Amino acid sequence: MQHNAGIKHKNLVAFLALSMYFLTGCACMLVGSSLPQLVALFEKPVAQVVLLGSAFAIGRFVIAYKSGRLVEQIGPMKVLMGGVFLILLFFIGIPLFPNYYAGLIFAFCGGMGMTAQDTVCPVLLSSVYKKNYAGSLSGGQALFGMGGFVTPFLIGVALSRNVNFFYAYNILAAFAIVMLICIPFAGLNFKADKGGTNEMVKPLYTKNRTATKIALLAFCVSYSATVNVMGLYISSFAESIGISPASSAFMLTVYNVGCVLGSIAFIFILKHVRELVVLLANNLIALIVLAIALIVNRASLYFVIFPIAGFFLGVLFSVIVTVATRIDYTRISVAGSHVAMASGFSDITTPIITGWLVVSFGIAFSFKYVIFMIIISIICVLVLKRNTYEKSEELINAYPE
Repeated sequence: MQHNAGIKHKNLVAFLALSMYFLTGCACMLVGSSLPQLVALFEKPVAQVVLLGSAFAIGRFVIAYKSGRLVEQIGPMKVLMGGVFLILLFFIGIPLFPNYYAGLIFAFCGGMGMTAQDTVCPVLLSSVYKKNYAGSLSGGQALFGMGGFVTPFLIGVALSRNVNFFYAYNILAAFAIVMLICIPFAGLNFKADKGGTNEMVKPLYTKNRTATKIALLAFCVSYSATVNVMGLYISSFAESIGISPASSAFMLTVYNVGCVLGSIAFIFILKHVRELVVLLANNLIALIVLAIALIVNRASLYFVIFPIAGFFLGVLFSVIVTVATRIDYTRISVAGSHVAMASGFSDITTPIITGWLVVSFGIAFSFKYVIFMIIISIICVLVLKRNTYEKSEELINAYPE
């Protein structure tokens, strides 16, 4: 009976962790998916309404480190409950208070709530999937991608039936409420291991900790810049080379499908291949296929190349989280917060940088920027490979922690 109870408890913990990825995927797409409707609701220009997305990113950035520390201090379940509640406020706040400035506040709350995914989910998954920790994070990334599909789908269904798009917000809010109801049954006193006596993940040791940290954070910035540019400019780029608006939107869709399929595939691949090998190989493949596409520059080829690039790029956020938490294996939540801060910084700055580049050099230049960012990512991975090692008595003696 105790064994069965333990299995049920682990299943519930896994459900909550993976559900959080799905919920944050839905939240991240909320503004973009309903942008025309929000423009009409707030009676503001698009340039102002898109700032809700910036408010979301800022909320994630400013609270990420504190969220990691809170996981150590009060336990992951309480932080998860707070994160889900903040995202719930994002879902219900805009319908209840349809005011632009209130919307900025609720978007900021949603971004703060997302940090629970960054800091809590690695802790929970490391306690449940000890034998395939990297694969479980890849599964979470796949659910994050699926959440990104669900939000525009629900809004599209609502609009097609001539009902208020807020119905989609209400359905997502209902899912968040279900999570809040389930969390107490998983045990609010579940504590993260902060003493380091029990290794929740397999450690990855460092030779030069400073170089490792710099490379890790630089990779987070360059990788986030890469996927941000892909998401922001694929449709516009497709239109700039003569593809119809409908087909341009489909090109972004097939890229996202590639991201989700890649995350699912790497659940199994990461059982057999080390994370740093995946980081290096996937970036190299993405670099090669995107370079070929830009050189050939044929519309039909992009429909093949973008999903291939998505297949290999989409999973890498979960892989770098795995690497970061293996390096700081005694403080998993704080390691996750560092990744979130670096990624959040990139989320805020990338649209500013690329906006100026696109105005100055044209939309096609955005993908030259992607190539540059991938090259930086590859350099960072090479530094990580040089300065980390698996457990070995000989190396531990040579490079004491």
